[in-house]
Amino acid sequence: MTPETLAQHPLITAVSHFMHRLDGSIEQFKAEVQLIDGSRLYINEVYIDATLRKYAYYRLTPGGEILQGWDNAPHHPEIASYPHHIHQQGLVQPSSVRSLDDVLTLLETHLQD
Repeated sequence: MTPETLAQHPLITAVSHFMHRLDGSIEQFKAEVQLIDGSRLYINEVYIDATLRKYAYYRLTPGGEILQGWDNAPHHPEIASYPHHIHQQGLVQPSSVRSLDDVLTLLETHLQD
């Protein structure tokens, strides 16, 4: 992931923050992007040995309220897709999201309706 590849996605209008950190076999990417509907998407990915191990993607309103948040933090073992889940409308639900591409694919359908 680079700011340039993010900016090329049709849903993303701007990349406001980008951070890349590499420490041996651990690589982390953090970014904040603006989406075509004015909402923002926060991205945090941690790769270990080039495999995505931890992620959090949070979509916020222009005012900063959480619309949706996908992550794989192991704090909801009751969810069928544990540890993968979505926070939405005050609920925690199962999620099929496993990557940024999954989130952007879901948002493409939602934002282009």
